[in-house]
Amino acid sequence: MRPNISNCHALPGTLIVFEGADGSGKTTQVKILKKMLEKEGHTVTVSSWKTAPILGNFLQTNESLKKFDERILPETSLFMQSADLLYRIEREVIPAMKRWHIVILDRGLQTLIVRGLMIGMSEEQLRIGLLWWRNSIYKELFDRSHTIHITIDSEKSLTRLTKRAWKEKQKFLKNWEKWRMDGTLLTLHFINTLIYAPDGKKMTRQDKKTFIRNTQSQIIDSYITVFQSEKSKAIEIDGKQKTRDIAIILKNQVLEMII
Repeated sequence: MRPNISNCHALPGTLIVFEGADGSGKTTQVKILKKMLEKEGHTVTVSSWKTAPILGNFLQTNESLKKFDERILPETSLFMQSADLLYRIEREVIPAMKRWHIVILDRGLQTLIVRGLMIGMSEEQLRIGLLWWRNSIYKELFDRSHTIHITIDSEKSLTRLTKRAWKEKQKFLKNWEKWRMDGTLLTLHFINTLIYAPDGKKMTRQDKKTFIRNTQSQIIDSYITVFQSEKSKAIEIDGKQKTRDIAIILKNQVLEMII
């Protein structure tokens, strides 16, 4: 009988994980880097967040629900996002690495930890509990991976997210049947529909803006804290630089990794 878990020993491919808060330019850089590396003759596979069969569609639908009490619990969503990542490791990442591909993960373990911290879990609970498989089944895979953390401040990231939200709205108006918003924009949409704050006070437009700004700042600070606590250091890149400048830096960094 074929084992359910792949052997991670001496995989010939290269795993690169992109991390950073929404609005850091992470996903844009993943797309640009893929094209640049392919022009150099490399085969690149990108595995994106919440794209596993069934799980991805369910999570997208859940996040689009306007009423909070119709959504699954945040803890359940976190477990499902972990399952989504595990599925893609087994069905996308490892098979591609066996074929000598450069595999790019758009988000990884640190995102799960940050999202867990945001709902009140401790880093120890997340690393030892939810992500127990990191240092057991897939230890060699992640020990040999390279993580790129694109940093950003809250104001810059929210400015970018606002522009993206406007573009997404135009896509919806033009072709609503194929429209699909990512998790961040869905969250912004959900916050915009809030009427009352946790203390029962009716929220004004300014209250909502403040709530979003504070939440985004907390997320960004959590990413910094998570990376500071890890033994293996990520490559840190300032996301406020020009898109093209970041792309060139990343290309050179990645080419060094695979020499």
